[in-house]
Amino acid sequence: MTEYFGDRVKYFRDINRHDILLSCLVCYDTGKQKVELFMYLSSLMRESRENRTPVRKILLTSAGFETKTISDTFLSLIGKEPTDIKVLFIPTAAIFPAAIEVLPKCLDDLLKIGIPAANIKIFDLHRSLTTGEMSEYDAIYFTGGSPQYLLERINDTGFYKPLGEFISKGGAYVGVSAGAVIGAGNLPNNLGYLKATISVHMQEGMEDGVFDNDAITHIDLKNDKAVLIYDQQYKII
Repeated sequence: MTEYFGDRVKYFRDINRHDILLSCLVCYDTGKQKVELFMYLSSLMRESRENRTPVRKILLTSAGFETKTISDTFLSLIGKEPTDIKVLFIPTAAIFPAAIEVLPKCLDDLLKIGIPAANIKIFDLHRSLTTGEMSEYDAIYFTGGSPQYLLERINDTGFYKPLGEFISKGGAYVGVSAGAVIGAGNLPNNLGYLKATISVHMQEGMEDGVFDNDAITHIDLKNDKAVLIYDQQYKII
């Protein structure tokens, strides 16, 4: 490789300017030089995929998948066909009649986008899970109800530990109502995804757009909106 491209390739490789190397590739019609550069770029891309650090994928919603934007965002976070997605469904917060009545709607959020019922595991936080058990799922879906009770169960069972590992390895977190509140700054010993406090089911709220997690102190969230946390970016969708 270096006999053709020498220090220039090494320089652009070291500064991760693969776009320039791709431009170089276009300059060659055929022949050994083009084949060598193509193979080199392919190896770089393969190495990049293998070494890529997973990003945080967190969706804090007021009322679930109320809009196509929210459900499509969820699917894009997972990056699989809906029929292949596996979800751990946690209804633990639903200790009040009103919250229990909404559970079928929460399940329908997943079913209506094409996730098979057989791929949805209902788990009531009667214990923690191992990291291996968690790795079987692509997403965790927390329903609404009592945020205080839900957070208490997460902390008391030690579930916060495998949950943190799950998210750090690229698993998606979906919180509905109480499931969103426990990820924000409302309660002591919260999950810490969002510094601001959050109010759900609001008539008026923040409009779409990126915001600074260090600058915003409170978020009013309407039922048709969600907070998307993708890696280090925070956004209302």
